[in-house]
Amino acid sequence: NPASLLHAAQELALVPGHCLYLGDDLRDVQAAHSAGMRAVAVEWGYGEGLHGWNADAVIARPGDLIEWL
Repeated sequence: NPASLLHAAQELALVPGHCLYLGDDLRDVQAAHSAGMRAVAVEWGYGEGLHGWNADAVIARPGDLIEWL
């Protein structure tokens, strides 16, 4: 459900399409896409099979996020 992501974007006065959402679960990627946000799957955390989640990117380390900002 993208409701919490859309609420956060609204509270920050951001257009969802300008947001990037990180997650370690398939549901995170699905919620981001449902909200119109780009999704980045992270290799740390609970995620398994994350390369098949259709995320916009998969990153291995927090520092890898810099190229997406």
